[in-house]
Amino acid sequence: MVAILDLGSNSFILLVYEKGRAIMEKVYEVGLKSIKDDKQAFRVAKQSLEKIKSEIDGIETYAFGTAIFRERRHLFERLMKYFGLNGMILSEKEEAYLTYLSVDPKRSMNITVFDLGGGSLEVVTKDWFVSLGLGTHVLNSIFDLSLPSAKDFDKAVDYVSKQLPDFDNPVGIGGSFVAIAALKVKKWDLKSLDGFILTFEDIQKISEELRKMNPQQIVNMKIIPPGREKTIVAGCTVAIAIATKGNIKVSTKGFRYTLAEMIEEGKWPISGVPGEI
Repeated sequence: MVAILDLGSNSFILLVYEKGRAIMEKVYEVGLKSIKDDKQAFRVAKQSLEKIKSEIDGIETYAFGTAIFRERRHLFERLMKYFGLNGMILSEKEEAYLTYLSVDPKRSMNITVFDLGGGSLEVVTKDWFVSLGLGTHVLNSIFDLSLPSAKDFDKAVDYVSKQLPDFDNPVGIGGSFVAIAALKVKKWDLKSLDGFILTFEDIQKISEELRKMNPQQIVNMKIIPPGREKTIVAGCTVAIAIATKGNIKVSTKGFRYTLAEMIEEGKWPISGVPGEI
């Protein structure tokens, strides 16, 4: 049994994995990208990691940081030292290909994986990847997407659309895609949402409904994790921009699944970029 911590800009995700299957998976919203003060950021991250540690006492644990910690390495190192964790910060390329392999482990499919976080949007195929500054917290800082109304919604969609590369058969990974699917079925259930198909019409309808609500009303629905109401509209702008070219298949996995499997099989750490092996 192994515990993998996916430490991102929007959320920390705990995966407990054993013999090829997820035993436990929990999401802890942190919103670190919008917290500029290091002391406050450490406090918020520390609170979530204390909750996580209480869940995994005695389980071999590995922590992996992404975009926010590539920017603030000192914060990651401080957290690892405080909690005595084995940890490393993934490069953009490592994150992109490890994420892709969670969907297409044999690298044989004609798909484009979109991994949306708070700090960046990774766009990955079996042959190439690009990291774009289109994370949900980034979009919130550029456009007025505050609720109700999100008056810059259409501007944000246009901004995202202009930066997307050509792609086929989109697969959406990340909390925003999962949250939109959960709002569609009115239930947060990672197992049942994996593989869900989001259409342009689905996303448009949900976006319109959300824009009539204030953040507390979204929280009161008790469908998506508390804290996600701050980024869900920004996530909708990215999803709409993608869905104009095709339905989005939702994946609830991500690089943590690839790493859990590799660690179980004794294939981690390795040299080189995982996607190039």
